[in-house]
Amino acid sequence: MDDYRWATHADPDFLVLQLPPVPVVHESVAHDAMKALFAQRGFRPVDEADRLDLRAANGCALTRTGLTDLELLVAIGEQVGASRIPLTDLDPAWLDRAVALGHAAVLVADASIADDGSTSRELLRRDVEAGGVRAALVPVAGT
Repeated sequence: MDDYRWATHADPDFLVLQLPPVPVVHESVAHDAMKALFAQRGFRPVDEADRLDLRAANGCALTRTGLTDLELLVAIGEQVGASRIPLTDLDPAWLDRAVALGHAAVLVADASIADDGSTSRELLRRDVEAGGVRAALVPVAGT
């Protein structure tokens, strides 16, 4: 999984993660396995960018691994185990707030990150309107 991207946003605080689609076919119907996995982990579609209505994720955790680094652990299944997604060069103030709070709003999006690696409420709003955003609260551990 080399083509994934991430960005943080402040006021309100959230982490946006864009993952490349993993196309699979089941019973002659194609779908994105990543979206299905995050749906199983409790990430729900976002209907309004200004009202995320977050619920707790299951089988996911964020762990601080450095001053500006996190790792997202996502359980996949009993036979496969879990995937670790490193997230580096995050805003240290954002990361400090997430660790102090003990959880972070994580948004899995299709097109909410700009070419320069930033995100904005406007990009998020457009992606939400296109149906491309799922979100959940993910626990954060670290110091």
